[in-house]
Amino acid sequence: MRKSRDLELPDISVARWAATKKSLHLVLQMLGKLRLALSPSQPNWMFTALHLSPRGVTTGSLPWRESSIEAYLDVFLSELVVQRSNGQVIRIALLPIRTIADIYASFLAALDQLEVECTFSPIPQELADVTPFHLDRRTSAYDPVAVRTWFAAATAASNIFDTWRAHFFGRTGVQLWWGAFDVAVILFNGRHADPPLDRGYIMKYDLDAELMNAGLYFGDENTAPFFYGYIFPEPPEARSLPINPPAASWSETLGEWVLPYERVRVSEDPAGDVRVFLTSIYAHCVNVANWDRDLHRYEAPK
Repeated sequence: MRKSRDLELPDISVARWAATKKSLHLVLQMLGKLRLALSPSQPNWMFTALHLSPRGVTTGSLPWRESSIEAYLDVFLSELVVQRSNGQVIRIALLPIRTIADIYASFLAALDQLEVECTFSPIPQELADVTPFHLDRRTSAYDPVAVRTWFAAATAASNIFDTWRAHFFGRTGVQLWWGAFDVAVILFNGRHADPPLDRGYIMKYDLDAELMNAGLYFGDENTAPFFYGYIFPEPPEARSLPINPPAASWSETLGEWVLPYERVRVSEDPAGDVRVFLTSIYAHCVNVANWDRDLHRYEAPK
């Protein structure tokens, strides 16, 4: 008899919701660009990430003059919400289906109505299709059921990451990265690193510290969703280092350890498999990448 599981992960195969995923990604990029424009700078782009909330995805509170603003996607009401700390709230409906250009125009109009003055590029980031938001008048898609299914998977992964990182004494965080569209947990050991100089402006300031990064990438039309993990700088012979659970492996293409989401979803213990994956990578931080286990161990007050 199969034992009951603590966690049930939904099927998020991109083939089922590719058009909606594209629209969702672009809407979240609008939120991300607002966060980038208004947040005080912090190392490793941590100030640019979005975060999950019980209702969807939020920029969190952003400083604006003597007040603050927040913009978020409500996945249950299918709307963007932009609010200011003076009590003003503006809601932007995503249904009936609207073009990206129309949503973007409403988003800018909301900021203008709230008297928030900021500028950001309308060009999508880290995507092959860089049609500017204001010019994207193509037929769009937004299936609220598919978005809520994605949100359930993202929240489940985020909760596992957040609980697992509780052992770590150091700078860390759980983020939704709106460029690559993944949920991730990052650990920093406090040491600077020489960044790669051949991977562009973003990576120059993303990889200037020693870190462990792991997350859930939601896939695309050609790639199934997977959990991933890597250490920077990459430890010697990373590809030959042992990794668990058995379904995990090293990807030569990505230069990362990967664990297929579907293998986790149908396993007897999905949350346990992800924790084993994270712990296995962290063991390489300590044993191969020369992190100090004792220095970075945190024990909660009893």
